[in-house]
Amino acid sequence: MAEQEIVAFDLEGTLSAGVAWEGMRDYLVAHGEGDKFRRFFRQNLLRVLAFRVGIIKDERAFKERWILGVMRLFAGYTPERFAEVSAWVANKTFWANRRIAVVEELLAHQENGRRVIIVSGMFEPILQQFAAKLQVESIGTLVEVVNGRLTGEIIGQLNVGPPKVAKLQKLPGKLVAAYGDTLRDIPMLELAETAVAVHPDDVLRETAVQRGWRILTN
Repeated sequence: MAEQEIVAFDLEGTLSAGVAWEGMRDYLVAHGEGDKFRRFFRQNLLRVLAFRVGIIKDERAFKERWILGVMRLFAGYTPERFAEVSAWVANKTFWANRRIAVVEELLAHQENGRRVIIVSGMFEPILQQFAAKLQVESIGTLVEVVNGRLTGEIIGQLNVGPPKVAKLQKLPGKLVAAYGDTLRDIPMLELAETAVAVHPDDVLRETAVQRGWRILTN
């Protein structure tokens, strides 16, 4: 029996130009809870300014801290209520801003019988809602639920970089293609027979050029 072929896609920046924290903020504003985000923003204003003027130089760490802070605004939600949030964000933020050319490639892989998985740092409830639209699997960041309520925290680490690679390596089959958009996706792209850099950041673009990886910007 032939080894199963797997194709992995990142979500934010790859399959979609949507930005998770903006969608989560917009949900709060649209549902009368905008004060939560405004308080959060005021509390973090100095860090935002420091990042914008270059005092804070680690963009990755800043963005990860930011999205985890936004997730904490949903502490106390039931899983059912957060499922509503997730459907809203998946539809209005990610699906509405999907990159058509990349989605078409995903569907082509699917039609060719490959196992397609969206592997992302995105919170799993949101990721599942997006993946369901394409009828594919997803592996994301797990959110913590205690006594029937979200704590606002995640379980383990964000599913980016090495954790993403570790999960892919546990899957039976061979990774024939992978799609990503930032330097954090390089370890995943290195695993694949075919690597595709989608609207890549500067580091990934330079790496893709050096290694002869395909660059997709349509």
